[in-house]
Amino acid sequence: MKNLLIRNFKLRKWTIILYAILLIISPLQLVIDNNNTFTQTLYASVAMILLFVSLLDSGHVFRFYSKLGHKHTYDFFGSLPVSKKALLNANYLTILIFTIVGASILSLYNMPNSDIAKNTINISFTLPFSYITLNFLAVPIAFKRYTEQKSEYISFLTYLLVMLILIPFAIVLILIGISELYDYHFVNSNYFENSLNYGFLAVSIIFFVANYFIQYNKLNKY
Repeated sequence: MKNLLIRNFKLRKWTIILYAILLIISPLQLVIDNNNTFTQTLYASVAMILLFVSLLDSGHVFRFYSKLGHKHTYDFFGSLPVSKKALLNANYLTILIFTIVGASILSLYNMPNSDIAKNTINISFTLPFSYITLNFLAVPIAFKRYTEQKSEYISFLTYLLVMLILIPFAIVLILIGISELYDYHFVNSNYFENSLNYGFLAVSIIFFVANYFIQYNKLNKY
């Protein structure tokens, strides 16, 4: 499994370099005042990089799938003298490491949360939480058979659109419907924000772990 982990890390070397740079420069935001054109430009550039990371890396398993060679990957590596359980463990561990490290780096910066507001309803999705949730849910949704074999009908772009736009929009519509039908005002929005943030995070962890054991048990049958 060690060699498989090394393979996975080599395939994401540019991501590792980017994470390292963001980690190294993160203390600068504590000592540099954002009060001139240069620093404002610098902060804007870093913010764009963080936005890029939070979007493009919200699905590490898709990135590995692309780097490994798409749909024929599992057939190729499964034909090599390597344990399928080792493949599963290495890929799961890689996704876990990159997700936790990425979320930790994002939490070091004062990045604004994703806000969805309508009338009196204002819901904020915490960026590190949503980052972990999107990465963990990608596995049971799009890679529920093997972590190197994607469901044909789910693309990375489709996944991001559904998770980042359609589902939050549907949540707001449901809350608006409840507010209009029952004349209920969501005064304490923090309760719903915490419920959604921690709720989605808990669900993603449960599905991520459950899918591992499902895949592991399937491999035991062969």
